[in-house]
Amino acid sequence: MRRILVFLAMISMLTLLIASTGVTAATRREITVGAGAGLLDALQLIKASFEAANPDVSVSLTFASAGAITAQVKQGAPLDAVIFPAGGGHMDTLGREGFIVPETRFVAACDIIVLAVPSGTKVAGDPWKWLASPSVQRIAIGDPRIVPAGTYAMQVLQHMGLDKFLAERLVYARTVQQVLTYVELGEADAGFVYGSTLYKSTKAKVLAKAPSGSYEDVVFEGAMVKATQHKEEVQEFLAYLRSPEARKAFEECGFGLPRE
Repeated sequence: MRRILVFLAMISMLTLLIASTGVTAATRREITVGAGAGLLDALQLIKASFEAANPDVSVSLTFASAGAITAQVKQGAPLDAVIFPAGGGHMDTLGREGFIVPETRFVAACDIIVLAVPSGTKVAGDPWKWLASPSVQRIAIGDPRIVPAGTYAMQVLQHMGLDKFLAERLVYARTVQQVLTYVELGEADAGFVYGSTLYKSTKAKVLAKAPSGSYEDVVFEGAMVKATQHKEEVQEFLAYLRSPEARKAFEECGFGLPRE
């Protein structure tokens, strides 16, 4: 957290330095990016550093589930770029139906799936046997229809043969952040989230990492929306998402980086 504060302080200094460039709100070009809710902290850091380095471009971020963002793009919402988890096939849908520019699609970050519990929870022995025990009555996951984290969670449960056994205990959330909220407030005994979701939580903790091979690789993909009227600015922002500064922000917020 201290490193993030230092990072923000540096960005503030850069912003002051560019104040003398003559760029005004009237001359700034704005792009709107639809992003998965789990990317909120990382993208806010990246937005700040990008705008400091590119004072003539303003980035507006809108956060929702991957399914909701996909629906917005298909309905003609004024989004210039999108970035969200690949799970659930939402980016594939946008590509197949011609809503994104395929050659701009890339992997920005990666993550893992973990089983989270309230910070005061104590579990002795196998965490997965505990999950299936009668003492666990409410398990939060993202709605698999719109939340990729929910798709990954169901893959884990299916891999373990627990999907049908635990079906009546599942509580569905509209975003992965809502899953975390349920766990933090004790409204769920456990929940499936990304590892990065917990990076600054003090009310929830990782009980177990989902077994390797029990779910698809978690990757966050970005792409340009074909209908954008700001292709040059979007290209600049998507390129910046692969810069050392952006990669540092992703790491600060608990994400992994894609292989070169």
